[in-house]
This record gives sequence, structure tokens and C-alpha cells, in this order.
Amino acid sequence: MVHHRSLSDQSRFSSVFHSLQIGKLLREAGIRKSFGLPALAVFQLLFSLVFEGRNWFRLLESSRGSSLPGKDVVYRFLNHPHFAWRDFLHSLCLSV
Repeated sequence: MVHHRSLSDQSRFSSVFHSLQIGKLLREAGIRKSFGLPALAVFQLLFSLVFEGRNWFRLLESSRGSSLPGKDVVYRFLNHPHFAWRDFLHSLCLSV
């Protein structure tokens, strides 16, 4: 299990997100934010938690917590009623 993300891991995530056009798929599914961090940045942050083996609360309590968005940003992003998560996952599956 990976506990610390190195720069190579960050660039690997960025290259995978770019090659799969995750940002475009998010926009097509209506997953966008009107202000603050872009939806792609929030999604990439949540996606990386899986590989770090951490949960959101522990990450906020860590030394990196001050540079991260608040938990309300993440919860609103995940629970927004008009985001078409099924459409996003369907498009992602078709592109892979």
C-alpha cells in the first residue's frame, strides 16, 4: 500500500487523467463547479485517496490539510443532486 505520493505518482495520475480525458467526461456529465477549485481537481484529489490508503478526515488532519479544500467542498461535490455520476461512469467505461 502506498502511503506517500511522490512526484512521479502525481505525474502518472495527471497523464492518465489527460489520456482518458477525464475533465471532458466530467463536463459532458454535467459535473462542474461554478467557483473555487475546478471539478477535475476535486475529483483527482478524491481519486488519489484510494491509492494513499487514507480517508478524507485523516488527510484533513495531516500536515497537508491546510492546503486542501474544506470537507464541505468534497461532500457537496459528491452529493450534488444534478451531477450525472452514472453518465460519467458509463462514458468512462466506453472510453477505456
